[in-house]
Amino acid sequence: MDIAGDIRAKGRRMTVQRRLVLDALRRARHHTTAEEISRSIRARYPQIDPSTVYRNLEALEQLGYVTHTHLDDRVTRWRRADAEPHGHLVCRRCGSEQEIPIDILEPLAKRLRGEHGFRADLAHSAVVGLCRKCAG
Repeated sequence: MDIAGDIRAKGRRMTVQRRLVLDALRRARHHTTAEEISRSIRARYPQIDPSTVYRNLEALEQLGYVTHTHLDDRVTRWRRADAEPHGHLVCRRCGSEQEIPIDILEPLAKRLRGEHGFRADLAHSAVVGLCRKCAG
């Protein structure tokens, strides 16, 4: 996908800062915080202010290129929108996080639709409990 061309087609500019944020998200192994993105960018470009990172994350989300999620600690974590949709298992004891395929959560989504008329966006969800190690 040509994100830069698509952004321009939407009447917006593909700024250096937006490109840096997208590149930092592409390099991240998992969901990452704005602080981690800022730290990554500022290691090479110290003139980029953290507030610039926040503004660009919000703009890129409005444009549909990044999404965010809140896990159990309520810290906002970001990822590129073109990443494979998935859910999260979060251990409340040790804090470990595990990504799970979205199809595991689909039966829950169907049941919520059928019984409550609720259309859940489970790609933004976290199931909190105890991991195998902590439960054992």
